[in-house]
Amino acid sequence: MSATVLVVDDHPVVRVGIVKSLTAAGFNCIGQASSVKEAIAAIALHNPQVISVDLNLPDGNGLEIVQWVKKHSATTVVIVLSLNDELDLISAAARAGANGFISKSSGIELLVAAIENALLQPTTFTSNRALELLMREKTVDLLSPREITVTSYLAGEKNISEIATAMFISQATVKTHIASIYRKLDAHSRQSAVARAKAIGLL
Repeated sequence: MSATVLVVDDHPVVRVGIVKSLTAAGFNCIGQASSVKEAIAAIALHNPQVISVDLNLPDGNGLEIVQWVKKHSATTVVIVLSLNDELDLISAAARAGANGFISKSSGIELLVAAIENALLQPTTFTSNRALELLMREKTVDLLSPREITVTSYLAGEKNISEIATAMFISQATVKTHIASIYRKLDAHSRQSAVARAKAIGLL
């Protein structure tokens, strides 16, 4: 794989390490940058096929680079490489147009695989937490905010009367919410509904 690569990271030692690893994997590392400003200038100068971007930069966020790149070139591969791999950040990177999000704690082979995958399939998104992200995105809108509140009360073992009082609604409305929760979670009891809600991250 001889694609040209620009490495963006504010830590010189990290940049050198990434460059050495990607060069050993067969990539052509044509430049380095330590800030958003330097990165944009280097991209304009070198027009790399692949960009490895850190999130925390001294003059901004790496996602600014992702958005700028994708606005000017949909085919340029951008992989976010960060110490922080929280799902919210991975989701934000995907929405910004990144082709992948790899934790710095992962082996270099995952970064190489993400780059190679994106070069072959530019519309895909690669992450070592992709499955977790997919599951969360699918379940975010599964229950309404009111139903999530009712479920949390079910988890706290409140009865229907207590839930109605706490939420300032009628017992009939609580029963309607519970029926909807059971249907959406494919549950048949309070215990199974709570267990499934916890399993998919709603509680």
